[in-house]
Amino acid sequence: MLCGVIAHPKRSHVIPLCPKPILKQDGTTKNDCERNASKRFLTDLKREHPHLKLVILEDSLASKAPHIRLIEELRYKHIIGAKLGDHKWLFDWVAA
Repeated sequence: MLCGVIAHPKRSHVIPLCPKPILKQDGTTKNDCERNASKRFLTDLKREHPHLKLVILEDSLASKAPHIRLIEELRYKHIIGAKLGDHKWLFDWVAA
């Protein structure tokens, strides 16, 4: 299951949004993946809450160009982690 939440640093409550199961979709033989569930989640979130101003916060698994392009197309701000092992060129560029 992939689920996003609304969280605030000064509040102890979180609000879950648009849970997306990660399972075989109708007519497919291959298992679904977190990346596809994330696409469905973000697209549905924008459709259901078009005026909500959000910052998408994700870990290094989401730090791939197609996913970042989708977030930007949907006009969300974002903070996405990156690990040295996955983005050596990025760390080299920052160090230079």
